[in-house]
Amino acid sequence: MNVDLKTACSFSALVLSLAAMPAAAQTTQPQASATAEDTIPGDIVVTAQRRSEKLRDVPIAITALTGDALDKLHANNISRVEFATPGFTWGSQGSDSFPAIRGVRTSLVSAQTDPVIGFYVDGVYQSRTQQQSVPLFDVARVEVLRGPQGTLYGRNTFGGNVSIVNSDPTSENGAGINLDKGNYNSARIDGYVNVPLSDTLAMRVSGVFQRHDGYVRSTVADVVLNDLNENAQRVVLQWKPDSRLQVTLRAGSWHRDDAGAGSYGYKVAGTLINPATGYQSINGAGLAVNPSVPNGRPNVAGRDVGVPVTGGAWTNDWDYQPFEHIAQNYVSGEIAYDVGFATVKSITGYTHFTAHRSADNDQSSKVFEAYGYGSGVQEPNTRSNAFSQELQLASNSRTPLEWLVGAYYLHDSIFETYQQKITAPGATTTGFKADSDITTDAYALFGQATYALVPDTLKVIGGIRYSHEKKAFVFSDYADAPPNTYDFRTPYVVTRGSPSFDSWTWRAGLQFTPNRETMVYATASTGFASGGVNDTGGNPLIPVSYAPQKVSAYEAGIKTLILGGKGQIEASAFYNKFSNLQINIYTPLVSYFGSAGKARSYGGEVALRLNPVTGLHIDTTLALMDAKYTTYVSGNNFFGLSDGTDPVFLNLAGRRIPQSPKFKSTVAVSYDIDLGDAGTLSPLGTWLHSSSYYTTDRNTVLDFQKSYDKFDASLRWTHSNGKTFVEAYGDNLSNKAVLLSGVIGRRQRIQVSYGAPRTYGVRVGTKF
Repeated sequence: MNVDLKTACSFSALVLSLAAMPAAAQTTQPQASATAEDTIPGDIVVTAQRRSEKLRDVPIAITALTGDALDKLHANNISRVEFATPGFTWGSQGSDSFPAIRGVRTSLVSAQTDPVIGFYVDGVYQSRTQQQSVPLFDVARVEVLRGPQGTLYGRNTFGGNVSIVNSDPTSENGAGINLDKGNYNSARIDGYVNVPLSDTLAMRVSGVFQRHDGYVRSTVADVVLNDLNENAQRVVLQWKPDSRLQVTLRAGSWHRDDAGAGSYGYKVAGTLINPATGYQSINGAGLAVNPSVPNGRPNVAGRDVGVPVTGGAWTNDWDYQPFEHIAQNYVSGEIAYDVGFATVKSITGYTHFTAHRSADNDQSSKVFEAYGYGSGVQEPNTRSNAFSQELQLASNSRTPLEWLVGAYYLHDSIFETYQQKITAPGATTTGFKADSDITTDAYALFGQATYALVPDTLKVIGGIRYSHEKKAFVFSDYADAPPNTYDFRTPYVVTRGSPSFDSWTWRAGLQFTPNRETMVYATASTGFASGGVNDTGGNPLIPVSYAPQKVSAYEAGIKTLILGGKGQIEASAFYNKFSNLQINIYTPLVSYFGSAGKARSYGGEVALRLNPVTGLHIDTTLALMDAKYTTYVSGNNFFGLSDGTDPVFLNLAGRRIPQSPKFKSTVAVSYDIDLGDAGTLSPLGTWLHSSSYYTTDRNTVLDFQKSYDKFDASLRWTHSNGKTFVEAYGDNLSNKAVLLSGVIGRRQRIQVSYGAPRTYGVRVGTKF
């Protein structure tokens, strides 16, 4: 499906015309206050603008899913949120998460770079992509904000942000437990206990354990990948001595010990070969061979182009059993105090995070030494110690002027080692190690306000943020470890630096509320992703740092009730213009990160929720998008292997931005069958359809995901008391292999990762 400017303009017209629709033919009423008590069925109170507001009053494209909704989605982590969020596509590579929103996706995952989709847990920013796969349990809600959030959130919310809000303690005794057992020997148990310790102090303890066998197996060795073995715990204390003060303290941990999914993709899809010459070429045909491993004899045009690789999304050719060890320990605190005219809030967080994983360096079972390396192992090891402090002052009174101002500080100390060793018998090639020691200090001042030009009807929105950050780094590169060891002694080069980056971001717009059921908005905003640094290896051709990437975003939307409140529509149209895009730059001499790209994306999104008759629930989303690079000149990383026949440079203008399908939709339909005293029986069916997309900037046939459909189904029985349920479920019933990521690796082999195959099981749960 082609999405052009005419389509986008038509969609914008549709959004604006919806504003004129009568909301269930009801008369205009004063706008409701943004409190949890004044809600209708289906309303959700969110904190997307750093204050509590009803979802339908927030002038942002946002999806909010309650804990119950996440439970029915089987959302054990954020990946399942794409089944209920328009314009959101999930990807992953090894232990790194690759969410994509409106043409923005994470692709650079080393310590030198930062995520471009912000990720928050209870208001605390998480700086590493691996942290985005944290398990979900005892969650109050998840909020997904689409589009840059450069004013209230700032750095690295370039494409939007995902916020997990966990459950707080309540004033009543309570407990709950859920059990899950399924294929691949999967098992999960999660639960919570809530205890009021006094009239003013309450505690909530919750946790999860989950495991399953590996989805991916080697065809040539006893090697298993993509298994899971993790647990997480959380303790929350909340103190409310009076109506003005609330103090919340949180502490938790997360541990994962399993094989993982490799470091940078678990499977070689192949490479691009000119069939007439046998040399690799960016314009060649896709061939399922591993070009980094010699075949031992000519196999294309008289040349040895590499050993053939196995087919099948959930198989590979490894002879090395990898590991994955993730550990996270954190504490955070939130203090809110009502001083009358405003509320002062402090959010403090400290997180210690480590991710140590390994992979088969040659991604093959063949034992060899060639091309200057050979059979071996690679091990990335990342450690982050992050402290953040945010202060907010938000107005309380409902006057024409409502405002919020704040200050933010982040100190993130990251140490990452990437090392590899050669394991072939008799090998003479030494190992390699690169240490990255990077300390980021980021500061920001921000403010946002709305002013009611017409009380309860027309508001003007304005906000601004100033951000400053400094990245001090030390890079140390080693190449002196004997074969089959990590016995590194002396770096051959050490580089240091401390570049600084400054950014101004802003937001402006109008919010029109003609009646209590309808809100229309139009905004313009900017956002940025942090600047980065390069390990130059002492090479003067590589720049020490590169600038923040910027986005200018324009959005119009409507949120309205229909069918007398039995349905809700949220629709938005957007146009994003990106500059200084951070990309991998390849030249015949060097490869490095740089700010050298421009792009644009535009389209529209719709979310529709209907409850037309008692018991029937219909939730559907739709997203149209056209996302392409407009300026992107890079060196051709195939040039050195093409016998000089390939172009030295590539102009990628017009190529599609990875993980950006032109069309994506979801439909979820459930019906609650009332069995009287015997409880309720609820069948649920879910359908996700996506058009095709690519997973690398090069847009090759080997990183291409064709259009696909995924189907899930469940049948749940709920006791008449509403506290106990039994459910049978099946996810990805058609066993569709969906490409989650692609990366161009050693000797231009294209490495890929796929989503899980068909899974099914039984779940039971109860609350006390």
